[in-house]
Amino acid sequence: MSKSSKSKLKFISPVLASADVANDVRWYEEKLGFKNVYDSSAYQDGEIDYAVIGRDNLFMHLQFQFPEDMISTDVKFEVENIELLYQELIDSGVIKEEQIRRQTPWNTSEVSFFDLSKNRITFLEDL
Repeated sequence: MSKSSKSKLKFISPVLASADVANDVRWYEEKLGFKNVYDSSAYQDGEIDYAVIGRDNLFMHLQFQFPEDMISTDVKFEVENIELLYQELIDSGVIKEEQIRRQTPWNTSEVSFFDLSKNRITFLEDL
């Protein structure tokens, strides 16, 4: 069995700071269509302080942070058929139509907003 002479990066899973992991998981599920695929209740009692959420085979981790340690993150998702996602986000009350930038100078259609823990989430599609 031969191995390739070059390693391959397969995916990335950002870890976002969360002031309240359980609340953030619910928000991502209800507003953005993510699913909770794993959380700290699987290995410890008490409040959930870590979770993995996913949608369309993309995953993010949410990790509890005390207010004095909070550092927000900026996560960008490249999307196909972004107009359909825009409608999901409008229907769930996450964005308003006027927030959408359908033609940026860098040739994308995109929208950005903040989650409950002040992480910036951007969805974009190359035009």
